[in-house]
Amino acid sequence: MSTILIRAYTAVMLALLTFPIFLVIPMSFSATRYLQFPPEEYSLRWYQFLWESAAWQEAALRSLGISAAATLIALPIGTLAALGVSRSSGATGRIVTMLSLGPQIVPAVIVALGALLVSAGLGLYGNPLALVLVHACLGIPFVLLVVTPVLREGSEQYMRAARSLGAGFWRAVFTVVLPQIMPALFASAVFVFFISFDELVIALFLMGGTETLPMRIWSDLRNELTPAVAAVSTILILVTLAAIIPAEIYRNKKRRAP
Repeated sequence: MSTILIRAYTAVMLALLTFPIFLVIPMSFSATRYLQFPPEEYSLRWYQFLWESAAWQEAALRSLGISAAATLIALPIGTLAALGVSRSSGATGRIVTMLSLGPQIVPAVIVALGALLVSAGLGLYGNPLALVLVHACLGIPFVLLVVTPVLREGSEQYMRAARSLGAGFWRAVFTVVLPQIMPALFASAVFVFFISFDELVIALFLMGGTETLPMRIWSDLRNELTPAVAAVSTILILVTLAAIIPAEIYRNKKRRAP
């Protein structure tokens, strides 16, 4: 009976959490110029609008580039940090992990203000590079948290075995450790990418008049509130599911593999 109650409770909570998200999908097919649920008429008008809108496309491409660059920076740095933390004993590893969570614990507005002051001092205000670096800093803790437990599960023993057989440190890392932690790296990359892609507050502080996709969505919500926002949200939902579900399947298969 307790198992049934737990499953029912879980199902209800998932429904409450996901219902507002999936509510935007039918709204994206509205034929009117305003958000409405349920739509009076259905149309692909707003998807065609996004396809033809240079402003939306430029914002999306800019966000893709920033997110990809932030992921490429955060992944190796976070992985190297995880290697160090997994090899440390005592309180050192815990302290490093706690300190790395600073950007996630501190309110985003404070992080954005600090990033604004630093980027302005370096002459990077309005430069996408500033946002890339800040997003990479936000992503590193996620890589550290995901990869460190995997390294502690057994990759360290494999690395020691490789070193005892004559392999150098970096050869052992690339030939032994990386294949073992590849599912964790893939999951980390997906998380970091979408954290960067969805981030708004810091982008508002750093990008000036150059829009990312979240900034474009925010501008539309403030000024027009058209179903174009629902159409973009629907596309993002589908893309997120298409990325996360295969990543989770791949990770579970690797975990069950002998």
